[in-house]
Amino acid sequence: SVTIGNGVTTIGDSAFRDCRGLTSITIPDGVTTIGNSAFYYCSYLESVTIGNGVTTIGDSAFRECRSLTSITMPDGVTTISNSAFFYCSSLESVTIGNGVTTIGDSAFSHCSSLGSITIPDSVTSIGKGAFQYCSALTSVTFTNTSGWWVSTSSTATSVTNVDVTDISQNVTYLTSTYPSYYWKRG
Repeated sequence: SVTIGNGVTTIGDSAFRDCRGLTSITIPDGVTTIGNSAFYYCSYLESVTIGNGVTTIGDSAFRECRSLTSITMPDGVTTISNSAFFYCSSLESVTIGNGVTTIGDSAFSHCSSLGSITIPDSVTSIGKGAFQYCSALTSVTFTNTSGWWVSTSSTATSVTNVDVTDISQNVTYLTSTYPSYYWKRG
């Protein structure tokens, strides 16, 4: 176990990487940034509480935390970076806060226990492969269904409009039809 003091504002890159005995962590409200690979391969980490001050979850921050079953992101989080929860194979429940605008490349890729996800109104960008290989996924709900399009380029000049009103069809779009595309709204 680890207790993080209230004066801490940043959890740096690779701070707890490979701490395989760590089973739970509470990140206090004073922390604003969870760095890249901060908890990478903490394979027995089951419980994470993210404080209300966090705005950024870095690249691979919780990658391969294979015992993590649920995660709730507070509304202050604006960015879920690339591979943030990659291969969290026990992750069944994800609540994305209403402040998130960007879900990075492969953010939830290989989360093979994830059954459903709601994309809040605030999200305007979903990276390629964000939900690829989420084999248990049966429901993807977009709170705002208007203006979504996909492109193979992050600096798109040619786009394909996507109708995201069908919750089950969205699963197919994200996992097999357009998994290697960049998703944008607006």
